Amino acid sequence: MNFLETIFLFFAFQAFVFAILFFIKKKGDRVANILLGIYILLFSYNIAYNVLYWSQLLNSYPFIHLSFTNRIPWVLYGPIVYLYLKRLLYKNKFRSIDLLHFIPLVYVILNYSPFYFLSAQEKIEVLRNGEIRYFSYFHIPYFIHIIIALMLFYCGQLFFSFRHLIKSFNNNRWLNWLSYSFCGYVISFSSYFVLVYFNLLKPGSDYFIGFSMMFFTGLLFYFAFLQPQVFDGLSMDKIIPFKKYRKTGLTTASSTELKSRLLDFMKQEKPYLNHDLRLGDLAKELHISRHHMSQVINENLDSSFFDFINRYRIEEAKKMLLEEDNLNMTEILYSSGFSNRVSFYKAFKKFTKTTPSEYKFRKSSTKTTN
Repeated sequence: MNFLETIFLFFAFQAFVFAILFFIKKKGDRVANILLGIYILLFSYNIAYNVLYWSQLLNSYPFIHLSFTNRIPWVLYGPIVYLYLKRLLYKNKFRSIDLLHFIPLVYVILNYSPFYFLSAQEKIEVLRNGEIRYFSYFHIPYFIHIIIALMLFYCGQLFFSFRHLIKSFNNNRWLNWLSYSFCGYVISFSSYFVLVYFNLLKPGSDYFIGFSMMFFTGLLFYFAFLQPQVFDGLSMDKIIPFKKYRKTGLTTASSTELKSRLLDFMKQEKPYLNHDLRLGDLAKELHISRHHMSQVINENLDSSFFDFINRYRIEEAKKMLLEEDNLNMTEILYSSGFSNRVSFYKAFKKFTKTTPSEYKFRKSSTKTTN
């Protein structure tokens, strides 16, 4: 085992420790924590498996029993990260239909089960003679093509199904980073097999796949241990260890003055009622740069842009709930500036600790009592 492989093995162990900590983590969404723990554990195993493969220890006793088990992480990465994002964005409980995502896993286990149950010596002989196809039930010559297609499918799901929801999520940068890191791994994974297919790379020279996994676990180490608030909703802008606005040229006095102008503009013009409102739109209205506007909201108002805007929208919705009996919930959420029900209910719950219906009922009951 060379020095580089030792480094990879260290990151595999590190990822294993992370996974255990997420399994026992009590703060935050318990189900989401377990899913993330499983996702990290798969990376840990995949890295360790690769190290055994590169160092040629995989074909020796007792590691021979691990042969072809790397197919299991391959078919689970996509479903697990998909269900993790779905859990955070929709708060959906696990349903029986979600089991469909694990059909590829069932195939892998059934397909390789004849080989898995061989003795160590028998496995060594099978691999030495290239007879693995005789020890699989449903051998598919182009199995790796199916794996790549499956991974690309889940990449598409992350960006086409969840894109609009991730933008409105409180900690959208973490989810964006997770999505991009997964797709980055898929690209490196696919590239390796394409290069091997065209004889541009020798089989076994797949260190760059390991680097992509090592990059993921390395950044996760930072966020999970040095800055764990990222998993509990704190904006990543506030936890990255450098002063984001150090060289903007915006003085304290100017920043305070811009804050006052911004609050006056929000009160008088109500730009938050536009569901397409963006940070650049506010900056343009106040004739300042987008970066300065971000600084004012983040530093002076201690908020992210979406939280800042959604707080105003929720206040508007609360007024409508109590004063506009002729409006239904859908009309209220659109009239207050939200573009969909998921964002509306998530923000309402965040800022009021209750649902719109419960809020209206409680306030109405209080008025009746008085």
